[in-house]
Amino acid sequence: MDVRPAESDDRERIRAITRDSLQASYSLSPQQIETILEEEFDDTSLADLLDDGDTTVLVVDGTADGAEGVLGVIIVESGTKATIQWLHVDPEARGRGIATALLDHVREEFDEKPIAACVLEEAVEGGEFLKGFGLKESDHDLIMVGGEEFGVTMFTEGEGTTTSNEPTVPVPESVTVDGVDRPVDRDESVPGREAPFFTVYAAEDEEDAYGYFCSQCGSTNVSADGQDRLECGNCGNTHLADEWDDAYL
Repeated sequence: MDVRPAESDDRERIRAITRDSLQASYSLSPQQIETILEEEFDDTSLADLLDDGDTTVLVVDGTADGAEGVLGVIIVESGTKATIQWLHVDPEARGRGIATALLDHVREEFDEKPIAACVLEEAVEGGEFLKGFGLKESDHDLIMVGGEEFGVTMFTEGEGTTTSNEPTVPVPESVTVDGVDRPVDRDESVPGREAPFFTVYAAEDEEDAYGYFCSQCGSTNVSADGQDRLECGNCGNTHLADEWDDAYL
């Protein structure tokens, strides 16, 4: 398994790996995936990255091991920190240490700079992988890609600066929803970007969940989808799917 600088001929394969990775590991719509590919991974954008002296693009080439060329890619922007902008591995090649090899190589190449990473919040993997290398959540931000806004989580080496995920409003024993007083489970919570969510039950027996209480603003106007994502319609606090598959390593 060979880690080497990306070349112009690798662009098509990098784009294919990115597409497969976004489809397999991100809670994104098909249109959002196409937007990212068109804006960040088209031929012109990739050519510009390869020519940019402040950007390093590395790939894992599996040709020597009998694989079909490039199996993974990492894009790093060099400034005061070495910031990982994208890290993608062919889903069919995961579990072989490809992402680990790429990150190890980045650490060797930028041994005099702290490592940081920018991860889309729609990624259901990646964050835990970075934490395994000693990076910690440090901030949240928004980026624009093709006119669409995406939330990102920043990771850095050393002490994290993110405050503890604690309620900012008191969590009551019950709330009135649809004209009925309903109990709130204050013992267990679902982490949110700004503050946790608490389950609201239909009745005192606490068997059937009725909704969620947002402890960022005190609202029960919280929507949920089939991928376990929550969003408060009042303040915008969110919880994204947080599954982790260690085969990503």
